[in-house]
Amino acid sequence: MKTSPRSSVLIDLAAIRHNVAHLLAMLTPGSGILVAVKADAYGHGTLPVARAAVSAGAQGVAVATAEEAVVLRDAGFHESILVMGPLYSFDQYEEMARQRVDFAVVSDHMADLLPSLRGSGLEARVHLKIDSGMNRQGLFPAQVDTFLESIRGIPEIGLAGVMTHFACATEDPASIDFQLERFLPVIERVRQEWPAVLAHAANSAATVHTPRSHLDLVRCGCAVYGLSPWQEDPVAEGLLPALAWKSQVALVKRVDTGEGVGYGHTFRPSAPTDVALIPIGYGDGVFRALSNRGEVLINGRRYPVAGRVSMDSFGVDVGADGRVKVGDEVTLIGADGDDRITVEEVARRLGTINYEITCDIALDRTERRFLNERPDKEPDGSR
Repeated sequence: MKTSPRSSVLIDLAAIRHNVAHLLAMLTPGSGILVAVKADAYGHGTLPVARAAVSAGAQGVAVATAEEAVVLRDAGFHESILVMGPLYSFDQYEEMARQRVDFAVVSDHMADLLPSLRGSGLEARVHLKIDSGMNRQGLFPAQVDTFLESIRGIPEIGLAGVMTHFACATEDPASIDFQLERFLPVIERVRQEWPAVLAHAANSAATVHTPRSHLDLVRCGCAVYGLSPWQEDPVAEGLLPALAWKSQVALVKRVDTGEGVGYGHTFRPSAPTDVALIPIGYGDGVFRALSNRGEVLINGRRYPVAGRVSMDSFGVDVGADGRVKVGDEVTLIGADGDDRITVEEVARRLGTINYEITCDIALDRTERRFLNERPDKEPDGSR
């Protein structure tokens, strides 16, 4: 049976490469970039994004879990990978060492288990995570000496990095300096025994506005995807949005004055109008909270969501002029003509952040296509 996609997510890998180059140009000399590709690269596709980022100059990628790292290795990605953790078993420690994947030590439990690698014949590259004020993952600075003592003289353990994470980089840039004042002495202490250790802390926001935080590496996520760290217009920040989301009009129905549309009849037109049915809903990642609040683009014009978003469809009030027809392209995110709907705009309507929107698109119900690939370096990672 010939299938027709109910919606398509288009990922522009040229935008990914542009954004990586844009961020690299901001860095202090000697600093590099790791690109966060956790959660399927924020919904953009782990392997194609990882390939594109490295081709644009990134030193490697960072993921959240051991499983994400193994998927990349199994797909033929041979560049640097850091698992930001946590890991949950000694078996995962061993597998990361076998796969030549760096991993972060983020808890007392992980630190206590690490010396068990002694005698394994493996070589584990670890990054010590310091809790400098986020009070989430990491060892406190006062625990550093004990940690160093626990791994001292164990040839199977290589301390490759020391890292921290900023809690309020977008909301309160001054907090970055506060956390750095706690973190920088730790770097000095670790380098007394491990002089080549890499220090890294900055996320996308800190990379842009706090050069002091660049250190040896920065770890950028949202900005790489053309998503504004400040939830503003990414283009104004020199970033190119990489993701567009398209669907199509499935049917158009004339609705008379006062007739209700959809569950609960929460939309009733004040004059006869056409309602276009878009064949995706909250089962595909269109938030139900966009009911009677969201907008889409059709033929370069904006139209409001009419009624409640259902699991598999929602209606759009397209007026009575007959311009909208079955099969017309519908833009949920991206540009159409002179107008565009950004992820940030959708997030503001929902009271959330941009990359929650991209992460929540249901890719098991949506076609994903990659644009502007470089076939020799960026093999197709579509699903």
